Amino acid sequence: MANSITITGYKEGSSSNSTAKIGEYKLQLNPSDLKFTVGQKEGKKTEDVEANGSIISSKAPISLQRELDLSFTIDNTGVVPNDPDVKGYSSSGGDIVNSIKTLEEITVEPVASTHRPPFVRIVWGKGSVSIYGIVKTFSYVYTFFDSYGVPLRATVNMQIQDLGGGDNSLFQSPDITKMPIVKDGDNIVKLSEDYYDNKKYYIKLAEFNNLSSLRNLKHGSQLEVPPIK
Repeated sequence: MANSITITGYKEGSSSNSTAKIGEYKLQLNPSDLKFTVGQKEGKKTEDVEANGSIISSKAPISLQRELDLSFTIDNTGVVPNDPDVKGYSSSGGDIVNSIKTLEEITVEPVASTHRPPFVRIVWGKGSVSIYGIVKTFSYVYTFFDSYGVPLRATVNMQIQDLGGGDNSLFQSPDITKMPIVKDGDNIVKLSEDYYDNKKYYIKLAEFNNLSSLRNLKHGSQLEVPPIK
């Protein structure tokens, strides 16, 4: 389907890693409009201690937070020439439940390896309209049924919170908060060195995340790495 909106789900916070891809879903019918909301997001307050014992308080810079409200229709009544995107074959006039299930798997269903919802990228056309983030809300309403009560049409609504580009450069920037997923072999010292290019911040990083142990990081858990001030 040419020029249709594509929704792609990823296990981890990097869309440049092909192995992290869960799957993709192409909209059968593009929406008539896309609603973007842009607001201010204030960073968390951090504290540091000078050599003389005085406490310095600072906040991460205020950044813009973008959200997309996406609403579209899934129709399998036979009126639309192409069938809904679904795993396996679905002929016109058939149940659309499996199509919605496919969409849920790549947008909101927790990933077994990370125990958190997927990251998603939504692209229309050649990328002029694109957002990468997480799905905050997902809802659907069945609006048409056959004589047996089988749903043939639904309206789907999604709210996507933008996280930025979705590539490694986003998560390595020292000026914004990062939220990496803990992998096998990770420890707090290594994460400090990876994200701050200096291992000396590992204690502050552990305190910021309320870690009781510096050695045992739970695989699949998510840490918050604040900006350096």
